[in-house]
Amino acid sequence: MVLKLVLEYDGADFAGWQVQRGRRRRTVQGELETALTRLPGTWGSVQGAGRTDAGAHAEGQVASVGYQGPLAPRRLRAAINAHLPDDVVVLSVEAAPEGFHARYSAVARHYRYRYLDRGVRPVLDRGRCWWVRSPLDEAAMEAAVPALLGSHDWTTLCSATVAEPDRVRRLSKATVDRRGRFLDLDLVGDGFLRGLVRGIAGALVEVGQGRRDPAWLGEIVAARDRRLAPRVAPACGLTLVEVHYPTTL
Repeated sequence: MVLKLVLEYDGADFAGWQVQRGRRRRTVQGELETALTRLPGTWGSVQGAGRTDAGAHAEGQVASVGYQGPLAPRRLRAAINAHLPDDVVVLSVEAAPEGFHARYSAVARHYRYRYLDRGVRPVLDRGRCWWVRSPLDEAAMEAAVPALLGSHDWTTLCSATVAEPDRVRRLSKATVDRRGRFLDLDLVGDGFLRGLVRGIAGALVEVGQGRRDPAWLGEIVAARDRRLAPRVAPACGLTLVEVHYPTTL
């Protein structure tokens, strides 16, 4: 049986989602795999929908794993959570169609980047947002984000470690909204390259602080030149909100 797991985690003390062989730092995948070995039955390899960065969070990370054992999906959530640390939890477990893969079956992913633009540092929200000391111009940032929509070669804003032939992705949503004390950037796309959301978030601060005009964002994307990249936003403000799959799954 193939299981679909939805997870929530605080990424502050993790070296990202993916197990890093030969390194001792904690990963979300590693903690989940360890928890599964403590349950009865046989488990396959755990596959995640998105390889979140060190320090990044998730409200709806999805994992798939093969399982043969005595526990029904409705009982597995509590059983797995009993063996997980406090900073990661399984929200749901369900049987998925044969062939389901958390990463390759996904059709879209929703990421949120959160800014806190005020003069004093956060306490209750520390580690969950990027503290920007001066107010951000929300209107200017809103004027910039439409240039992100559609398919682009993201060379300027993704990590330089991404292979050159694989730098094209399509964004279907890009919005900037004020939610209480926070300013949130929401991005939905068919896939996200390493460092891309944080690259976009860093570029938008340049616009929001008035150092660049809104048209500049589209210009640097079109240039496909990593040398034009601004400061990359810190991982603490990044959250994987949801992963979308075909309605038939």
